[in-house]
Amino acid sequence: MKYLMIPSNEVFPLNSLRGTFTEKRLKRGFKIWKKGKYDKIIVSGGVFLPPNVQTVAAGLLMEEWLRMRGVPAENILVEAQSRDTYENISGSLSLVYKDEQPEITVVTHWQHALRFWVTFRRAHKVKAKIHPMFYWVDIKTFILEWFILLVHIFDRDGTGKIASKNRLDRTYPK
Repeated sequence: MKYLMIPSNEVFPLNSLRGTFTEKRLKRGFKIWKKGKYDKIIVSGGVFLPPNVQTVAAGLLMEEWLRMRGVPAENILVEAQSRDTYENISGSLSLVYKDEQPEITVVTHWQHALRFWVTFRRAHKVKAKIHPMFYWVDIKTFILEWFILLVHIFDRDGTGKIASKNRLDRTYPK
């Protein structure tokens, strides 16, 4: 089966995807979906921001966004627990575990796509395809993405101190 995976990125207060990079990814994914080359869309993202910003899992907000545009509910798989890229991948793979050879294409920012590519291969031995998007991110995010890519290279399974601290920092309520 062919899956189009769209991971979340940000949510604006309160539980809004309007104008976010997450919405930008959804728009691109939806455009790709409409070409009819994929069987299912996987949306991925939990609650990873403080309660004054987010109280609903990003995956559920993304599902609603797609359904409002006519994607049938049975074609959307929702991963709604993840707090980072490692969990995006493991949670999404748990949704397709019965499929022995899933074909997954990830729609995300090009730097983030590198992390997905590395982590799918190193941690899960899955050869996911990437559909990189090229949009501007601020300089802090640009630099942080390179650092986090190194974390993913050296911490194959996401069990190290940096990944664990990141998850703890993104766990609410505190």
